[in-house]
Amino acid sequence: MKPVLGCLILLCSLCLACAHPVTSTTPVALTRCPIAGVAPVDSSWHQVRASGFTFCVPSRWRPSRPASDSLDPRAWSGKEGSLVWGLGRPDSVGAHARRAAEISVSIVPGGTVGPGTVPSSGRVSAPCLEPTTTPYTVDSVVVVVTQTACHGTWMTTAWSSTPAMYVQGEVHSPEQAQLLNAIVVTIRFISPAR
Repeated sequence: MKPVLGCLILLCSLCLACAHPVTSTTPVALTRCPIAGVAPVDSSWHQVRASGFTFCVPSRWRPSRPASDSLDPRAWSGKEGSLVWGLGRPDSVGAHARRAAEISVSIVPGGTVGPGTVPSSGRVSAPCLEPTTTPYTVDSVVVVVTQTACHGTWMTTAWSSTPAMYVQGEVHSPEQAQLLNAIVVTIRFISPAR
């Protein structure tokens, strides 16, 4: 009876372990960025292994979420800003900027603002820049980079539809936005095994 009970306990333990995977909390082993000649990328930057692609981040940036078994964490941050990577379609940068612009109507003393109207002085606050879109090709994949700034936050999204992936970052100054550009140009795609 004891061997059967022991086997049952072992079987139940294995079923529970398989049914509820545990998120890795072990520290991420940082790999040096293999890309050279892209300023300000240097050997102190480290590579992020995503699903089907890689990119590099500054050496002082650290993961802000746990890693999975075979991939690096999806969220990274440093004092300059933060970014996330993912599969599928990114959040719409244009929709975010339009929502922020709608909220930023200036109400002028003595004026009225209603649905579809502009304050009586005709002034509307427009702190959001129209998004710019720039495509480029890397490893035979077209990557589209969309950039905008709104209320002191600069947003950069690099995405591709085939494979469906994105890297999306936010910083708080134009100088730091240049750092996001440097990160984006380090994106490389992993060729499928043949």
